[in-house]
Formats: sequence, C-alpha cells, structure tokens
Amino acid sequence: MKFSTNQIGRNRYFQDLMLHRVHEILLVASPYDAYTLEEDGRLTEQILHEYLGMNLSYAPRVWQANTASYAMDLLSRRPIDLIIVMLRISDMDPFTFGAKVKELYSNKPIILLAFDESEIKQLPDNIDDVIDHVFVWTGDSSVFPAIIKCIEDMKNVKRDVRKGNVRAILFIEDTPWYYSSILPVIYKETLFHTKQLMDKSLNDTQRLLHMRGRPKILLAKSYETAEKYFKLYKNNILGIISDIRFPKDGKLHHNAGILFAKYVQSIEKTMPILLQSNEKDALELAKTISPHVLNKKSSTLFSNLRNFIINNLGFGDFVFKTEKGDEINRAGNIEELVELLETIPEESLDYHGARNHFSNWLAARGEFDLA
Repeated sequence: MKFSTNQIGRNRYFQDLMLHRVHEILLVASPYDAYTLEEDGRLTEQILHEYLGMNLSYAPRVWQANTASYAMDLLSRRPIDLIIVMLRISDMDPFTFGAKVKELYSNKPIILLAFDESEIKQLPDNIDDVIDHVFVWTGDSSVFPAIIKCIEDMKNVKRDVRKGNVRAILFIEDTPWYYSSILPVIYKETLFHTKQLMDKSLNDTQRLLHMRGRPKILLAKSYETAEKYFKLYKNNILGIISDIRFPKDGKLHHNAGILFAKYVQSIEKTMPILLQSNEKDALELAKTISPHVLNKKSSTLFSNLRNFIINNLGFGDFVFKTEKGDEINRAGNIEELVELLETIPEESLDYHGARNHFSNWLAARGEFDLA
C-alpha cells in the first residue's frame, strides 16, 4: 500500500504554520556584558552558526543598545519581536525598563539573561510581572536559538494545533539554570529527528517547509501553567519532561511533579512521562509513578534525555504491544507499519489507537493528514 500525496497542497499546508517568527531581537546590555557574550565574535554570527547547525532556515537580526533610553528609542523605530535584557544597564534597572516596555508594548516578550545563579538570587519576587522568562548564560550559544524557539512556540502553538494538528512536548521546570541547559538539548533532538524522518524525496525548499511542523516545546514553570497546557493540548502532547519540585498554589511544592504525573495518568494512562530531580527521596518516589526517572546531577543526564526523546516521543520505531506491555513487533517506517497492520492482533490495534499512538508516530514524521 502506498500513500499518494498532493505535494503542492502539502507545501501550502506547511506554509500556513509558524506565522509568528522572531526576525529582530533587541539586546539591552552594558558594553562589558555585550562583549562577554560576543567572545571575539558577533552575537549575530553565533546565532547564525547555531541556526545552521539546527538546520533552521533563517536567523534573526540582533540590535544592541547599551542603555535603556536608547533601547526605548529603537523600540519606537524598529519592529522588534523579542527583547533580551541583562542586569547591568547604566541608566535604569532592568525591572523598571521591563515595566516601561510592557506599559507601551504589552505583548512584546522580554527575557532577562543572567550570567550565573548568584545574579538570579538578587531578583525581586514580582519579576514575573514584567519579565516573561529568566535564562542563564552558560557559555553555550545554543541557548539563544532555544530562547527564540521557546517564544515562537508560545506564540504559535494555539493556532498551529488547531490548523495543523501539530504535536507538542510539555517541559516543566522552574529553575533557570536547568531549563537554560535542557531546552537547547530538547530543541536540537526534536529538530534533528524531524529532519531525519522526512521523506527523502523532498527537495530543500519542501524540507524547510516541513520543519515548520516540528513539535512545539511548551515551557511551564508552575503546576497551574502545566495543567492549563495539558487541558488545552492533551490530544497533541507527545510526552512530558518534568521536574519534581516546582511551584503549586503559589508556593514551592516538593512533590508537584509527582502530583502532576498522577493527574495526567488519570486521564492519559500511557502518556510518556520523564521525571527529574536531584533529591534522592524524590527520585525513589518517582520510580513508583514512571519508569522514566533521571537524576539531574548525573553526568549522563543529557544522553539519557536524548534516549527518552527518541524512544518514547514517536521518533523511534513503532513498537506494537499487548495491553500488558509485551512487544509483538515493530515498524521502522510507514511502509513497514502498513504491512504489519494486517498481522497485528486487533486487541493491540485497539490499544494503540485508543491512546493516539498511531497519530503521534505519524505526526512526528510530518504525516499530519494521516495522523
């Protein structure tokens, strides 16, 4: 059996996704901080290099302002899509600056970029009123594409799920250092495997268009935000990567991730959930909830995270199982999947069909019509 596809129609379909893109970035930083970021090379070149490495088709332009007053002037003259501000600017603290920007441009996202965790400890409790996210510069320029894609995904997810049935990965983490390190890994893996799974007959233009259908990464920093995303997109979520300790009901809750995992499992029993912590007791408790548990202090954290993404979020083989979890057979591509459908027991087909497994696996390969 072969699937015939109107390629022109599919191109138009993918063109209709990811309408909000970050084209112009304003970096507000002291000359010293800006120089530290550049590290003997222009920041734009670093971003361009990372974008090419991630197989992305464009890189945003970066405008730089050394003072808040010049930044406000640029905002009045340029169509800035994203503001990245650092702590040390001479004429205004970043929180007052953020408040001024939000007053004039309420929907313009503002990222505070810190150099280390000691800077984060200085931040006021009400920072979320004027700053959308706090990221930490770890010396790895891949954090910039992750910041940009995070903002784009937040802006595009509602429409792209509705129009294109695209999938999403829910990532729950409230500690800036960890999500600044982990988000780039998630993006690199999903982008790489999205490209690898594309139809090899596509030309370069078609492949770039298909990249717009990659899974969205939804960053949640509290139980309530995670719950909101899950309620909105539960039929399109490939899996969940979650910390265990994060805010719930306005307070830091030591087992919020456990509670959220139980909540998800009460609705979607087979949802892949990876629980992470650096606390021994929390890790032991997590093992009673999910088979996928990682120590955040482990030297193999990133490689184990990559393995979870490949094996559980639709990027690997489709593994036919019984309801008890025993493997029956596996398919490495769509053609093999179709052939096996004729031999797999009906109970297994019902099991996978009722849990969106076929749909998610096909969507990871850009086959949204089939999904």
